[in-house]
Amino acid sequence: MRTMAKAVVLLLAVAFVAGVWDSRYGQERRPAGRAAPFRTDPVERSRQARPAPELVSVRTVEHEGYDRVLFTFRGAAPGYQVRYVPEVADQAGRPLPLRGRAFLAVSFEPARAHDPGGASTVATGTTLTPGSPVLRQVRLAGDFEGRVSFGIGLAGRDGFRVSELRDPTGVAVDVR
Repeated sequence: MRTMAKAVVLLLAVAFVAGVWDSRYGQERRPAGRAAPFRTDPVERSRQARPAPELVSVRTVEHEGYDRVLFTFRGAAPGYQVRYVPEVADQAGRPLPLRGRAFLAVSFEPARAHDPGGASTVATGTTLTPGSPVLRQVRLAGDFEGRVSFGIGLAGRDGFRVSELRDPTGVAVDVR
């Protein structure tokens, strides 16, 4: 009976360590060669990273068949929400002017776009206008109380996908 109790305690300890490891270092992985499908439904992932990951860059990249908006962070990956909206609003609720006919609202939480001293870690008023046929504009909508948000203006409403990246930590939003 003692051996059984020891085995159960050992099993619980291993499960606990595996859970802690996965929450700290785990990443959703897809089989090699298979990317996430493009979709129009909202995508959301919650996280409780502490300290809040720091946004260090935003850039766009054109690929064959889709365009990518790459958000790079220092620290752990943040939680995120990506969804189509009729109009993107800044964090004060004011409409955010964006080029395009369809709009994605992207938010990261917890996250910050400023260093501990309060200085912005990305260009203030960040706006990217890549000149792509699909991706019309990317614009910072706010950095307030542990939430960083962006608006993405697109030529039309089509599928998108969200991928988490490592080395460096990043979140990619692919649009087509």
